Amino acid sequence: MTPSNGDEESCCWVIDHLQEFLHGEMSEQEADAFRRHIAACESCMDEADMEAAVSRALRRCNRTVAAPMQLRTRVVQMQVSYRWQA
Repeated sequence: MTPSNGDEESCCWVIDHLQEFLHGEMSEQEADAFRRHIAACESCMDEADMEAAVSRALRRCNRTVAAPMQLRTRVVQMQVSYRWQA
């Protein structure tokens, strides 16, 4: 089922498939129906906007950070030292 504009069942479909839409996992036909629904339904648009903001924030927080080379050197030295003691 794809959403129409404004009935409760359509709103449930939109909320249930929101992550699929945000991550580009819908067919073009479903995505078009989704966009039409949220353009006509303020509560679903608000929900989609909020979820999109959360997704953007999570992507910003989930960046890979490289450890300094000095830390890697210290860890390797600790491993070598531990092997000699064992």
